[in-house]
Amino acid sequence: KVVDGWTEAYTVEFSGSSGKGSRPLVVSYASSPPAEVVYSDPPVDAPPTAVIESTCFRQVEFAGVLRGTKNEDAAAKLVDYLSGPVFQADLPLTLFVNPANTTVELPKVFTDFAATPDAPLTMDPARIETNRTTWLENWRAAAL
Repeated sequence: KVVDGWTEAYTVEFSGSSGKGSRPLVVSYASSPPAEVVYSDPPVDAPPTAVIESTCFRQVEFAGVLRGTKNEDAAAKLVDYLSGPVFQADLPLTLFVNPANTTVELPKVFTDFAATPDAPLTMDPARIETNRTTWLENWRAAAL
């Protein structure tokens, strides 16, 4: 079943989370299991979910300044803030993703339960760029 977003998939349709759904599998981050410990009611000592590490794809998110922007100084300050330790330190327990800033110390619940695959799947960005539109059209035709 395909739904509108991660929240509905993970918290409503997925049976392994806090959702009461009937779906035993969900596409999520390898760093999602700590959320099960942080938000569980009643509290749990370990997440009831697991990660199939051989299926993990490395996802990297970027922020940058667009050439020709009228607000280059403000844009640069925003990028500096987003990549700085204060913002990055909030990511593990708010978005349940790894920070890009390697100086940030990870919370214990994150180091205990977030998976860090040794060999995540990757793909040449040029191949993604070349095929993105076709892949999305094919996926939509098959899934929606």
